[in-house]
Amino acid sequence: MTVTTTLPSAPMDPGLAGFLAHAAEQGNPPLESLPPEIGRQIYRDLAAGLGLPPPVVATEDRQIAGPGGPLKLRIYHPDAPGTLPALFYVHGGGFVIGDLETHDTVCRTLCHNVGAVVVAVDYRLAPEHPFPAAVDDVVCVLQWLAAHAPAMRVDPSRIALAGDSAGGQLATVACLRTAGTIAPRALGLIYPVAQHHSEPSASMAENGEGKFLTLGVMQWFLDSYLGGRSELKRHPDFALLSAPTLATLPATWVATMGHDPLRDEGHALAQRIEQSGVVTEHRHYPGAIHACIHFTAVSPVGSQVMADLCAWLRDRLANPGTGH
Repeated sequence: MTVTTTLPSAPMDPGLAGFLAHAAEQGNPPLESLPPEIGRQIYRDLAAGLGLPPPVVATEDRQIAGPGGPLKLRIYHPDAPGTLPALFYVHGGGFVIGDLETHDTVCRTLCHNVGAVVVAVDYRLAPEHPFPAAVDDVVCVLQWLAAHAPAMRVDPSRIALAGDSAGGQLATVACLRTAGTIAPRALGLIYPVAQHHSEPSASMAENGEGKFLTLGVMQWFLDSYLGGRSELKRHPDFALLSAPTLATLPATWVATMGHDPLRDEGHALAQRIEQSGVVTEHRHYPGAIHACIHFTAVSPVGSQVMADLCAWLRDRLANPGTGH
């Protein structure tokens, strides 16, 4: 498809606008002013309290050896016979917050609606573990999944990756890092981080305050993840728009939100991927905000994003033995 050069705008979804108004009335301190552990618990509480009940699927928690020590995985199994596709889902949270619990509902939804084995990981978080710890962990899990696919009843030719925000960035880097050795079928990106260190975009100026993801929080995430090392801001394992090539990516689905500071860099990433010759689908949700996939109890927009991603993944993973 052709990605448009401008994105349509629309009033914010009423449910999301009401949620933001209520949050502003609480007068809580900015997330970036709190210790990381407090921020992580706030994210868990939000994800648990503002989402619809997830589908019931079987899960198992296990550990594998990672580059910095044991890595916790959660594996979700659909109620389906035979050999199945697999989806490696990488959670968001600015490389600082987020874990298996914040994205448990997201992974259960993907498992049930895609009909795939879903693998999620608790990768190492900054500032305790700055760049490239998270990248190394995510690459390790992708390699582990590819190597252990047959033992998990997974078709190794039908592996996909997906992630939201920072998780979308990490999933993309994992695909680029393993190009030539692992050939995922598909990559799904929900409001991905692509390069928000550069000159402020229009969407940063429009949406950087009062719309959940703020400029202050993003600066905290950036400083924590890169450890103050400004030379890393253009490292291709961080700044996707500075990567030498994106042509090795699998077919890619990108979702952007109209009221998200990351809207324009997600749009630019979708364009760059398509211009690299990769089959690309860009879905834009004009009335949505960042993190809306967690707020399904207050607005249907997040559920629609998930339904669209699930439908696309089902299609890409449907037929055994075909490439991307």
